[in-house]
Amino acid sequence: MSSRQQPQLQQHTLKGNMSPDKAWESLQSGIVSILQHKPMTKRSYLDLYNFVYQYCTSSSATSAEDYRQRELRSTEFLGQQLYNHLKEFLKNHLLNKSKEGSDRSGDSLLAFYSNDWDRYTFFCQVIHNIFLYLNRHWVRRELEDGRKDIYEIYSLMLVSWREHFLGTLLLSVRSAVLKLIENERNGKTIESKYVQCIVKSYVDLGIENSMSSRGRILTYYKSEFEKYLFEETKSYYQMESSKFLGGNSVTAYVTKAENRLADEKSRSDRLFHETTLVPLIALCEDILISQYLPRFHEEFQALLNEERTEDIGKMYHLVKRVKNSLPNMKEILQTHITHQGLEAIKSVKDTAQMEPHTYARALLKVNNTYKSLIMKAFNNDGLFIQALDEGCRAFINDNAVIRETKNKNKTSELLARYSDLLLKKSSKLVEEGEHDEVLQHVVLLLHYIEDKDVFSKYYISRLAKRLIGNLSVSEDAERSMILKLKEAFGGSYTIKMEKMFGDVELSKGLNDQFRGHLETTNTKVAVDFSIQVLTQGQWPLPQCGNLAIPTELDLCVQRFNSFYSAHHSGRKLIWDYAQSSGDLIGNYQKRKYTFTVSTYQMAVLLQYNSFPERTFEQLQENTQISQRDLELVVRTLMKLKILLGDGVPSDEAEEIPGTAVISLYEEFRHKKLRINVNIPLRIETKREEETINRTIDNERRYEIEAAIVRVMKTRKTLKHNELLTEVVELLKRWFKPSFPAIKKRIEDLIDRKYLERSPEHKDVYIYLA
Repeated sequence: MSSRQQPQLQQHTLKGNMSPDKAWESLQSGIVSILQHKPMTKRSYLDLYNFVYQYCTSSSATSAEDYRQRELRSTEFLGQQLYNHLKEFLKNHLLNKSKEGSDRSGDSLLAFYSNDWDRYTFFCQVIHNIFLYLNRHWVRRELEDGRKDIYEIYSLMLVSWREHFLGTLLLSVRSAVLKLIENERNGKTIESKYVQCIVKSYVDLGIENSMSSRGRILTYYKSEFEKYLFEETKSYYQMESSKFLGGNSVTAYVTKAENRLADEKSRSDRLFHETTLVPLIALCEDILISQYLPRFHEEFQALLNEERTEDIGKMYHLVKRVKNSLPNMKEILQTHITHQGLEAIKSVKDTAQMEPHTYARALLKVNNTYKSLIMKAFNNDGLFIQALDEGCRAFINDNAVIRETKNKNKTSELLARYSDLLLKKSSKLVEEGEHDEVLQHVVLLLHYIEDKDVFSKYYISRLAKRLIGNLSVSEDAERSMILKLKEAFGGSYTIKMEKMFGDVELSKGLNDQFRGHLETTNTKVAVDFSIQVLTQGQWPLPQCGNLAIPTELDLCVQRFNSFYSAHHSGRKLIWDYAQSSGDLIGNYQKRKYTFTVSTYQMAVLLQYNSFPERTFEQLQENTQISQRDLELVVRTLMKLKILLGDGVPSDEAEEIPGTAVISLYEEFRHKKLRINVNIPLRIETKREEETINRTIDNERRYEIEAAIVRVMKTRKTLKHNELLTEVVELLKRWFKPSFPAIKKRIEDLIDRKYLERSPEHKDVYIYLA
């Protein structure tokens, strides 16, 4: 309330000797004419405005001094009086008007309400302008003084409508509007303009007591319309969804629910206030989706089993509307992918080790299948890409082949062997021009392998053999694979591979120089001879074995040693005959066969130029090849029936006695004239695998120790479990070390005085600088 003193009641006169009562009568007459839409001139409107002005500024004072002293109090009283006259007039008018609609219902009531509302809002604007002087002076001062029961004239008229017209028809109007919305939901055509008009009126009737004549809040709209709209919506869709699901499939319901949500959005955009859309759709989603999520999850598994991509996509787009609803679907998909992967591997378990391409293709098929599904049905949603990654990682790192061989590194080994087959000249696994795509798939699978260092070791071992034996399908294919590995895992992963290629390139130039040297010095050698000079330590080659070089090759070796020493002083060549190979021509039959053999095999076969048979002991004495390597050579040549053995055990695990007689089989026959004899036996492959595994174990030991020292050097002191966690995190990019392996390395570092245990806390380590 105002703190000012209220003026005393007294008789006032308007200018021109018209009393306030007469002035109000004239004003009321004009207001009625406006309500009845009677024609009025501009002069008539101006007169009404002047009546308001004169009413507010009249005074009974007779002197200028009295006028100045009493002007304010007079204006306050007359303003209050005029405001109350208008307020009472509006009340009576609207109560009478509401009686006309009390007997109406449905569309008739809504049409009555809409038509009267449109006329009334026009009337409000006109009256507001006529009473503009009252607004600017008396109403403004009252609002500034904090009067809560005073409104600007436009707002007063809306408040009057809300209290005296709509207040008596509220339940009927609301029921009629909600019934109209239900009819549209049921597929009937309705008069949308009625709903739009009534919604707008509810919004406009949210009057704030403020300085602004257009100040609106949504409290009235939300409490008197939106609240009941939501209740009706909830009841409607609970009944419809339950009934529909009772007689239809879940996939049909998904389509139905999606259509319903689209309809509600369209309806809200057309009919309701903009703030209604979000909570209305959230309510519908809760009713149509959230309460049926368990049913959706059951159906989702069935859709995956039946590979119904389109229906899966529809379900995903529906379910993702609900917050935190996708993780369950992600878990179902992840489990499904893992199961499918395990079943795929189980189907190739018996052939995987001998035919690694069957294993790799089984992995790729599962990955490609679900990558395509995620792209088509899930729009490459990151959550479901994660499901693919985790699902593939599970079955790639633990499956039937790994369990059967009891070798957790088997996937890495088989993928390396598959890559080897793809990159060999003799490969028939891919068509020309397809290598790049297939190799990209191999690199993709490597992302899922926990122990990437194992693949690297096997791949480098096979790469070395391809480069040394000139077995690569093409240099471009080899370099392409290395580039893919580098892009995926960084330069440190491929540095040895790149250095190996560097040695091969340098060797090509060295061979050209050697041939030029022979021509310049007019020196001849007995055989076509080429070499590869490899950097020791960069190539995964075993320690060089012994060999008494055949006299046919000895001159070539001597000539190259002299040439190399002359051009590279201070460097020493170590000849690795175990990695060398060449061609031998058999002249002991009518058909001349060309045998591609290792240098060890060549040394053995050349022994038969003098005698048709030799004992095993004689072969070993003449060639100086170790017992193990000579056994491999002899068994390989016997397997191809180039040599015959008398007294050689059939079991490859047994040693060949020195008395066993090995003879040249002069009746040898083969459908090809060129025969590759340099094929490793299974026992040789097994030994290679054992060697690689030992190398991996040794290198991992150093990697774990380096990681421990790196962490402790930074942290200085650290608890046991925290150290384990940080070391695993540091190394997981290349392999996942076991906790026992880390603990063993910690103990070793303590023994070597790199670390010590805290005297106060035995589970805390201290770094010793």
